[in-house]
Order: sequence, then C-alpha cells, then structure tokens
Amino acid sequence: MQSVVFDFVLATLLPIYLITGLGYVLRSRGFLSTDFLRDSSRLVFNYAAPATLFFALAGSSKSIVIAPYFLLVSISLLIGLTLVCWILAPLVVKQRSLRGVFVQGASRGNLLVSGLAFTHGIYGMEGIALASLPLGIYIIFNNIYSVAILKYYEGDGGESLGKYWADVFKNPVIVAVLAGAFLGWLQVDIPDGVKNTGNLLSQLTVPLILFNVGASFDFKLLRSPNIIGWAATLYKCIIMPVIGVAIAWAMGIHGMELGIIFLLLSSPTSSISVVFAQMFGGHQSQAANMVLTSSLLSVVTVVVGLAFLQARGMI
Repeated sequence: MQSVVFDFVLATLLPIYLITGLGYVLRSRGFLSTDFLRDSSRLVFNYAAPATLFFALAGSSKSIVIAPYFLLVSISLLIGLTLVCWILAPLVVKQRSLRGVFVQGASRGNLLVSGLAFTHGIYGMEGIALASLPLGIYIIFNNIYSVAILKYYEGDGGESLGKYWADVFKNPVIVAVLAGAFLGWLQVDIPDGVKNTGNLLSQLTVPLILFNVGASFDFKLLRSPNIIGWAATLYKCIIMPVIGVAIAWAMGIHGMELGIIFLLLSSPTSSISVVFAQMFGGHQSQAANMVLTSSLLSVVTVVVGLAFLQARGMI
C-alpha cells in the first residue's frame, strides 16, 4: 500500500512541482521577463483557462455537469469555512485595520491556478468538469466577499463599485463556466474542428500557470515573518482542508469528488489578494507575505493530504 501511495503522489504531484520550480529558476536567471509573465498571465486568464473550463463542461455527461449533491456540499464548505474565518478574525487579530487582509489571506484560495492545475494533473478533464461549477460560483462569491471585507475594515475603495461589479460579471472565467455548463446540460455536440482548437488552446493553461507561480516567488518576504501571516496560512492550508474533508466524508462524499474538495480547500492564498488589498485599502505587504507562506506550506500539505486520503482508500 505504501508503494502504491508513493507512486500516486510521485506521478501526479512531482511534475507539477518540477515545472513550478523551473519557473522560479528561469525567472531568477533572467530567462523569463516581466513582460512575458504579464502577457502569459493575461493569456491564461482571458483565453486558455476559460477554454479549459468551457470545453471540460461542454464535453461532459449531464450527470457530471449537474452533480447537484456534490455542488451543494462543495459550495457550502467553501463559503461556510470562508465565513468562519471572518468570525475568528477578531480573536486572532487585535488591530482592526489588519483583519480584512487576514480574512482574505486565510480564505481566498487560488482555485483557478493551483486548484485547476492539481485537479487536471490528478483527475484530467473529467475532474476539471466536476470542479468547474463550484469553482465558478465561488469565484463570484469571493470577489464580492473580499471587497466587502476589505472595505468594512478599511473604509476606502479605489474604484466605483458599479464598474467593479460589471467587471466581475464580465469575467471570462465566469462566462466560460456558465456557457460550458449550459451546453453540457443540453448535451450539444460541438464540431470536432472547434473542439480540437479549444483543446489546443486549453493545453497552454497548466504549464503557463505553473511557470507564473514559480516565477512569482519572492523569498525575501520570509525575512520578515509575522504571526498574522502564519495564522492565515495555517487556516488556509491546514484547518480548511482538514475540517472540510472530514465534513464532506461524513456527508457521504467519496472518491474523486472528495479529492476535488480537498484540492479546492487546500489551495494556497490567491495572488490576486495582493491586488485587492492595494485597491481596497488593505495592507499589500501583509497580503504578499501570506501568498508566499501559503504557497510554500501547501507543497507539504497537499502531498501529505493526498497520500493520507489515498492510503485510507478515501479517494
């Protein structure tokens, strides 16, 4: 059994971490420029990732696209554990102005990056199709929630809310998830030429994501560790997945569905939280520290978590 678990972790996770590490090495040696990283990130979020989600959903069976019980449980856990973090914030963070960035750092997972990459690496396109609906719904919720929390604790906003909400609902990821789910539910037969074009585009997603993640690491931030940052990291990478998986298992979620819930809950803090902290009055340096520490800790927690679930026959 130990050999099977080791082979599973090695085969599924090692390529992901090697590409991420390669991104860091290439960036530190100057092979990846700032312009390339900016443009490739725009390519991923505006075209490649939406294509991946759209074709995964549009090409799946109706049972995978709908999966009402899985959708209910996964969304309830994602939103519920996010709200619990808000309740805990006054107990963990004494300075009120830091509570918003703590809540965002402790609950805003990098679902579109880490969650998508891990799910694809372990479960392929079927896994992405199953994860797409909770991912899309939670992205909408978390955008609204993050702005509300940061403005509640800080009081200032950088842009008009009307423009912001319009941008949220024009998000290519949200549009792709809704359109893909609709076509998948109708069981529309997509022409092979269109499907093959979309598949080629979607193949860019995971490699570019991993290169950008590795290239974004700035280990200088670890020179000034802080209790608030590590508390947020522990909640994001350990407490959320442990509690969430236990509840999901107790509610009858097993196999691939449980594995996807674990991957969504254990994903590190999203790098977009740094941008939100800057835009809506949070603390940018605190947010950046949480992104780095959670990214490093998740390397351990994802490996250990998947090995444990696999050894127990839960996934």
